Amino acid sequence: MRAPAVLAALALAQPAGADEPTARDAFETELRAAIVANGDVIAKALAGPTQMQRHIQNDLSLLEQLAPDLLAGHPIALSTAVDCETCAAAAKELTAITKRYDITFIQHDLSHPQPARWAAALGLTDAPFYVLPEMILNGHMPPSSSKNISPQTR
Repeated sequence: MRAPAVLAALALAQPAGADEPTARDAFETELRAAIVANGDVIAKALAGPTQMQRHIQNDLSLLEQLAPDLLAGHPIALSTAVDCETCAAAAKELTAITKRYDITFIQHDLSHPQPARWAAALGLTDAPFYVLPEMILNGHMPPSSSKNISPQTR
């Protein structure tokens, strides 16, 4: 979809005075040289999303599908496992942080079937992990980084 627009813009672009045959010829020569010299850049721009961009978009689409149940109206979901020391620490720290900012979170125990299915769908195998509407944080988020959760997360 971008390719036709770019090609049309390049075809219609004319310098001032391009109506004169010599000015238009010079412009076309310069334009052709620029396209040839930068063909790889133009090809990449017209190629569409990269593999990483496709993965990101797929993850965001999956999060959008799972969010109503996984987040259940909360801005953050924390998935934990039984007998996981870092999970217990993560839950305790997240409780303190969310109280400080007056927001809530929901905690899911991965030993239950539905949270385990969500984890599998998200490709996560180790607890703890955090899910936000547009982000997944895999692993324990220590207080030094988690204290930066913005009230805008609400």
